[in-house]
Amino acid sequence: MKSLGRNQDRSRSGEAADEQLFSDIYDHYWERLFRYVIRILPDEDDVADVLQETFVTFWELRNQLERVKSVKSYLFTIARNLAFKRFRERAKEADFADRLVRHYGEADESTAESLYGKELNEWFDREVERLPERMREVVVLSRKEQLSYKEIAERLNISDQTVKKQISKSLKLLRLKLDEEYIPYLMLLLFIDYFC
Repeated sequence: MKSLGRNQDRSRSGEAADEQLFSDIYDHYWERLFRYVIRILPDEDDVADVLQETFVTFWELRNQLERVKSVKSYLFTIARNLAFKRFRERAKEADFADRLVRHYGEADESTAESLYGKELNEWFDREVERLPERMREVVVLSRKEQLSYKEIAERLNISDQTVKKQISKSLKLLRLKLDEEYIPYLMLLLFIDYFC
């Protein structure tokens, strides 16, 4: 019976160590994650929900952490994925574009330049030039000429669905190339361009 008691004590001390480690990680990363997610989501309540869900997910997956090379990257990936999921959900709401503009300022060209930065626009233009020809045409017509999917389809003599697929594929390619810090800005650029 004594050995069973020792195992129970070890189990309890292991749980306490897990909880203490989790608490330390939470304290260390919460503010950084907040600053990261607030750049993606305009609503602080949504940010708080995403952060709570991030840490709950982290806690639930704590037994798999041996395979994780970087706790920071792991947490930021969870937070980013949850934030984009929430962003997509909110984008379907009627007043989302208005809230986004209020959060980031008026969406005129000078604000857009300061918001995204000249460097990001230059990067985006360079990467668009590297896309396959048809994909590049669709992105340029959508972003530069501000044409709707239907207008692009008519101009290129392709279906609306093909335009949507080309835009989707181009976004996937561009996202893969983006540094972790630029991903929120690309999403905002594309959503503000689309909704405003």
